[in-house]
Amino acid sequence: MILIYNIKEKDLNKAKEETKVFDLQKTYNKFVCNHNYIGLLGEMVLDQHLKDKDINHTWVQFTKKGWSEPDFIINGVTIDLKTSYTDTLWFQEPKHDIYIYAKLTRDNQYLRIHGYMTKEGLKLAIKNGTAKKVKNSYALNKEHLLPIRGLVGINLPTHQPHKGGTQ
Repeated sequence: MILIYNIKEKDLNKAKEETKVFDLQKTYNKFVCNHNYIGLLGEMVLDQHLKDKDINHTWVQFTKKGWSEPDFIINGVTIDLKTSYTDTLWFQEPKHDIYIYAKLTRDNQYLRIHGYMTKEGLKLAIKNGTAKKVKNSYALNKEHLLPIRGLVGINLPTHQPHKGGTQ
């Protein structure tokens, strides 16, 4: 099961603008690329979904100092959303309870949430070599993730009526 969300052009533009402003005041970059906005875009989409479903949550917004805070807190569970154009969950040393992997289509039309992994699962993947060390990060292929339907505690839907978009 994959959850699919349509990306609104206004959200895409807002994510790009907010990222530009945030990048101007940063003193440290994990890495530099021309699509830094996709993390914020993914967070905006998930935040709106949670609001639409009337799920009580805290969104610790993108423009926070450093990277020690989670993206979301739901029922005391810390959640980090990892958005990518690739088939890989990229992460640093795990410190949050849950890591959700989302893939943005190259045309920025759809966000697909493929799966998740717990902090303990990521630590085990590092230990057994399933997660590969790449510079200061780890990479875990999406095929090693748990199905997103396992996150019933945050009430993600079990299906989406629309499927489409380009990889």
